[in-house]
Amino acid sequence: MSDEKKIQVLPFHAVNEFMRDDYRLDVLHEVFSALDQATPMQKQLINRMFSKNVNIPGFRNSGLAPLAIKIKNSPTLFERSHEFSATIMECWSNLHPELKIAMHALLTERDWTLQPLEADRSLLPGFQIDWPKTDNFESLIKGIQTAKPDLKESDDNISLMAVWVGNKLPYNLFSEEESKPE
Repeated sequence: MSDEKKIQVLPFHAVNEFMRDDYRLDVLHEVFSALDQATPMQKQLINRMFSKNVNIPGFRNSGLAPLAIKIKNSPTLFERSHEFSATIMECWSNLHPELKIAMHALLTERDWTLQPLEADRSLLPGFQIDWPKTDNFESLIKGIQTAKPDLKESDDNISLMAVWVGNKLPYNLFSEEESKPE
């Protein structure tokens, strides 16, 4: 692969730079509460990573702790584990199928290069860092709200879905007039 074809990526847990603490907890709560809806592999990965990396006093196996205690003790793992945060976000995105479809359509309309809708993005190496300046979170939120006015999703959910479906974090902003960063 030539040097100009290389894409810079950040690990998936870099998303924490863009998440408020309360929203991170909301995402973790949603995923842990609906873990039975995840694929068996995703469920096994989340439970194994949690049990191995989170120690909860009074539990030899932290995976057996009550749901509320698991949720309260999982942000640190989400903040520092590439694989855990990727699996959590993939499970979370699958809990919002309408938003995922709408975001994929919107980003496709805006000429983003995307993975297929059904692709498991947690298997990618990380987030790309090049983000079009014109597609800020506000414009993407407005785009989704205009395209799907009946969709009841928070601005935070729409923003996270843009990051996840687009597989990009807005670190290196560029405009179309500028040459895309190499």
